Amino acid sequence: MAPLSAPHGPRSRRLPLQPALPVQPALPVQPALAALLPGGVLPVGGTLAVHGSTSLLLGLLAATSAEGAWVAFVGAPALGLVAAADAGLCLERVAVVPAPGVDAPTVVAALLDGVDVVVLGPDVVLLDGDRRRLTARARERGAVLATTTPWPGAHVTLDVRGGSWWGADHGAGWLRRRTLRVRRTGRGAAARPLEVDVEVPVVAPAPVASASVPSTEVASPAEAGRVRTPVLRVVA
Repeated sequence: MAPLSAPHGPRSRRLPLQPALPVQPALPVQPALAALLPGGVLPVGGTLAVHGSTSLLLGLLAATSAEGAWVAFVGAPALGLVAAADAGLCLERVAVVPAPGVDAPTVVAALLDGVDVVVLGPDVVLLDGDRRRLTARARERGAVLATTTPWPGAHVTLDVRGGSWWGADHGAGWLRRRTLRVRRTGRGAAARPLEVDVEVPVVAPAPVASASVPSTEVASPAEAGRVRTPVLRVVA
């Protein structure tokens, strides 16, 4: 019997085709803040820590919220939803869990399954093991896990080092601009420390007529948000 002939052409080393993983869409930020993040987008599947400025955090979420993303705030009872709306977030796609208590790890894990961005406030208490599991879950689900408290190993950490307000003239008027100096550290593309001056958009609150508060008095957007926060609660 004649010997079998060798196969024609080079031997293929390709592995069997695997089903393609879904590509997660990028979550953009406002152009004025894009320099703070690698690629100018939120770290999908990663962790973002923002320290020292709620205005900066809300500003980073505004563009992606306006494009249809869902955002959940957990353990942040002082958050003003009017301030969030003024910053550009769409409240129809915002969920709030103000007091998760001891169920915080379970609540955050459940939200990561269906929400694009989950923000953890100061009232969320986690163990190191909880943080590792939630980091892994955000990566698996393609969500952004943001926090206002220190998070060891965060992909991007933004520390506000100072800033200034603009708009009031001789003590009267509305505060319309705020400039912040932000130091960025992190992992991967954010591993090299970087300091950037950015301008956070500010929307002036409407004047409130009151016998005890002169109409010329200026309230900060954060204070206005806390005073006028509507009732919007999602309880796990």
